[in-house]
Amino acid sequence: MLLNRAPTQTQQAGFSGWTVRSPVVCSVPCGKDRFAQMAQRAETFFPCDGLSGQLDQIAATELREEDKLRDQSLAAMREWIRQNGRLHRCRTDDRFLLRFLRVKKFSVPMACEMLERYLTMRQTYPRWFARLDPEDADLGAVLDACCLVPIGRDPASGRIVIFGVVRNFDAQRYNSDTMIRLNMLVAEALLDEEANQIAGFTHIFDNGGMTMAHVTCWTLDNLAGYLRSVINCVPVRLKENHFVSVPTFAAQISKYCLSFASEKLRARIHCHSTVEELRAKVSPELLPLEYGGNGATLKVLNERFREFLRSKRTTLLELDEMEIDLKDPREAAVHEDVGEVVADGAVGSFRKLSID
Repeated sequence: MLLNRAPTQTQQAGFSGWTVRSPVVCSVPCGKDRFAQMAQRAETFFPCDGLSGQLDQIAATELREEDKLRDQSLAAMREWIRQNGRLHRCRTDDRFLLRFLRVKKFSVPMACEMLERYLTMRQTYPRWFARLDPEDADLGAVLDACCLVPIGRDPASGRIVIFGVVRNFDAQRYNSDTMIRLNMLVAEALLDEEANQIAGFTHIFDNGGMTMAHVTCWTLDNLAGYLRSVINCVPVRLKENHFVSVPTFAAQISKYCLSFASEKLRARIHCHSTVEELRAKVSPELLPLEYGGNGATLKVLNERFREFLRSKRTTLLELDEMEIDLKDPREAAVHEDVGEVVADGAVGSFRKLSID
């Protein structure tokens, strides 16, 4: 079973105990249910009590995850990192590497390719990725405005649900760089949690009260770069997206953008004219009190999230210590044994890029 696996050779010395390129044996806590120990291994914002069997099933059927392939894939990916002359510093712990392996359904070549793109994106766009500090004044301001808040975990799908209120973002004061940084902060803080890696994310955006300023604050470079990062570089499973009360002008722009999207991506986008329509699709147990749900208010949920972010601050800032040589022209040299690992069950999925 997925959740009963033994510890592997994973954690490495350096960077506050999380990476160098010479491996050492890790002493990771292990027991009958790994998810029961997630609070010890990684702070869990929304508990997944009672979901371990469901997450096992998702991992096996959607991600092709099983003990032997996972352990071989982790070992192969670490060896590839060790041999890759472009990667000067990189996390090699299980939780970090599994972000990429799971989103690429344990295709080691594709996971390695995405890791390189992720590190390249981080250094190409430092204004989005560098110093994702929850205590930063601008990030703190948009967080406290409840622009983007995790509101719960959907028991039906196991997914964490993120709620955004577009009108709460001060588009006169901040530009799209701040909006992207907020999204990256939330994603990075939650991606170390195995439940989120496996089940993925649901996003809900309230677009009521949105103005043209929320559109014009986006430059074409930022829009294109952000879309590239989400689809090709950031290892997150975006499984469902709900947009509520989208103004006519924004709907026309969205329709144009979606004309370039894949059918799979379009199928995951749901538009609702009113909050009432949203309530018909999303469990009231999840929705915040302001939206007729049984959950806490956005303010209370945000206060909890801010506390969680403070506990993750060191980990978030240490991401800046990873380094890839952008001047090195050589292509990624995939370890020769990777093909044998992939052949155990994930063959074929790495031949084309796709939205998971």
